[in-house]
Amino acid sequence: MIFKDKIKIVDKYILKQVIVGLIVVSSVLLGIAWFSQIIRLLSYLVNNNLDFLTFMEMTTLLFPDLVVVIVPIALFAVVLFVYNKLVSDKELVIMQAVGMSARRLSRPALWVATALTVVCLYITLYISPIFAMKYRTFAFDAKNNVSALLIQEGEFNQVTLGLTIYVRSSNDNVLSGIFIDDKRTPEKVRTILAERGVISTVDNNITLTLENGSVQEKDGDRFTFGSFNRYSADLGVIAKETVRDKKPNELSSWDLLNAKELGYADELSYPKYLVELHKRVLEPLYNIIFALIALLAIFKAPLNKRGHSKNMIFAVVGMVAVQVFFIISFNALRRHINLWIPVYAVTLLTIVLLFRILFMDKSLISVIKGWWNNVKNRENPAETDKILENVDGGEK
Repeated sequence: MIFKDKIKIVDKYILKQVIVGLIVVSSVLLGIAWFSQIIRLLSYLVNNNLDFLTFMEMTTLLFPDLVVVIVPIALFAVVLFVYNKLVSDKELVIMQAVGMSARRLSRPALWVATALTVVCLYITLYISPIFAMKYRTFAFDAKNNVSALLIQEGEFNQVTLGLTIYVRSSNDNVLSGIFIDDKRTPEKVRTILAERGVISTVDNNITLTLENGSVQEKDGDRFTFGSFNRYSADLGVIAKETVRDKKPNELSSWDLLNAKELGYADELSYPKYLVELHKRVLEPLYNIIFALIALLAIFKAPLNKRGHSKNMIFAVVGMVAVQVFFIISFNALRRHINLWIPVYAVTLLTIVLLFRILFMDKSLISVIKGWWNNVKNRENPAETDKILENVDGGEK
């Protein structure tokens, strides 16, 4: 009973360090990644006349995708650090000396990895598509906000050759304090003043509807002047895009599976929709695989007096190899979608193999050496007989 209580205390002790470290490292990495995205998207803030709060709201929509990418790497680093610290402080040696196996000691890290896998799976299958659609809608609206594209408030804006517009203020597509100098037809110069105006798209042409203003026109030597309550002016500019197509990362998992039936994809483009679905299922498994690789570097790699640098290198190389495998697999799936069964099989087999190696009693190196000696003995049976003779002679 006392031993069980000690095990629970050890679990809580390691679990606390892993969770705290994960929160700290994830927060730092997510902050760096988010800031890099803000720098990358500053052109939207400058070119599309977005207010700062709208811009920040737009960039926060990138968080789900960043979490799925950053958290497994953060977990990998934290597991390596926490367990390596236990080794350096001789705490892990004492725990193993009192009978705690690698299975017991690695349990807290695997609990966290499993929980994160479930969370990331929920994010990729449900949250990410919603946020991706909102993000692209923000970007699309900012890119195609005609008032932001054509008119900057407080400035004389040359919309097209011979057409200059000044506005005192603008809010989305609603303008106030409008001055228009229209010299597109040299023999008929027109000047328009209006209190208010709304920019809209009619038949893919951008139109400015003015309210409560006056118009002055010079036709040769003749001047005419009039006022109006409502006046529509064609700016002579073609709207860029009025409808956008949804990308695979915006669609729900069900829509991805039925992309052809729902009209999102044809026979040629359908594989990329299925690849997106497979990525949503497979990427959360990074958490378990990376945690297992880090634990193997602690419990199964050989230790030496010079430190554990080789173990760390082994772990990093293993993590990079897994990422390279998935990148190659997703690229291959885009060309040959029927390869999804081998990709899943290799992934699940890798997880099972890592668990198997972690939970076996012998070290990985001793297992490899034993396997290699068996292979050599099969190739050299005479040497095997000699060893047996020596053993029999010793017994006599």
